[in-house]
Amino acid sequence: MLSDLTAETMRLVDDYLQHYLSGSALSHSHMAKTLWRVADKLERREKMFFHLICCAAILLEPGRAAAHLSRVATQMESDGGLNWGQVVVLFVLTGTLATALAERGACEEISSLTEALVIYLWRSVSGWRRTVAGMGSTTTSTNTALIQSTDTIPKATLS
Repeated sequence: MLSDLTAETMRLVDDYLQHYLSGSALSHSHMAKTLWRVADKLERREKMFFHLICCAAILLEPGRAAAHLSRVATQMESDGGLNWGQVVVLFVLTGTLATALAERGACEEISSLTEALVIYLWRSVSGWRRTVAGMGSTTTSTNTALIQSTDTIPKATLS
C-alpha cells in the first residue's frame, strides 16, 4: 500500500507542477482542484515573496533547488510543527522554484523538486498518509481545511 500512496502523492505533485507551469494538468481530482485553488490564492497574495526567495536560492546555489526546498521544509517544521497552510506553502514554493529553473533553462532539475517534496511529505507529515489514502474519496472537511489554512498563515511565517 505504501508504494501506491507514494505514487498517488507523486501524481498530485506532478499534477500541481503541470498546472502551475502550463495551466494544464494530468488529472483533475477533487483534491488536486482544491490544492490548485488554495495554492493559486496564496501565490497571488505573496508572489513577490516567493519569487525573491526562489530566485535568490537558485542564483546562490545553482543545481541545489531540491536541497533548498528540503531545508525550507525542515525549518518550517522545526519552527513549531507543520499545518495544512504550510504544506500549501511548500507546494507554492516548489512551483515557484520550478518556474525559476525553467526560466534559466534548468528543466532537468524540476523532477528533483518533485522527488524532494514527495520524500518530505512521506517522512515528516504524519497526517499526509491518512489524507492521501482517502484521496479518491477526499472529504469536504479536508478540502475546507486546506482552503481555510492559507487564510490563517501569519505574514511572519512567510517572511
